[in-house]
Amino acid sequence: MKGTLREQTAHVNRLDQLFARSQREIEAHAVELTATETGRYLIDEAAHLLAGLRMWAQAQYRSDQVVREILEAGDATALQEVARDLRVMKTREATAASWSIEAIAKWPAEQLMAVSSYALRAL
Repeated sequence: MKGTLREQTAHVNRLDQLFARSQREIEAHAVELTATETGRYLIDEAAHLLAGLRMWAQAQYRSDQVVREILEAGDATALQEVARDLRVMKTREATAASWSIEAIAKWPAEQLMAVSSYALRAL
């Protein structure tokens, strides 16, 4: 694991902040989904996906526009590539983000498109 404990903690906090921001933004544009257990679950998964993609984009010095393009494509292979890029960063938060993205990339296409569409509401 690279970096000091302070640096690693700062990165974990960054992932938490990206998740909280993504969740708030999705909820603001998907109020109807917050009323059901399934809706809450999908919002949480979309927030994990969006937070991981945002972390990857920031590390690549890219904007939310690139994140939008990946989400609109709903391409599991592209998501798996992002997960690999995050793992290469070798930080605790990047690894955690990669696990979330990789797990979602393995979902059936209909579920992947659904969670991607919820994440897109924040952009």
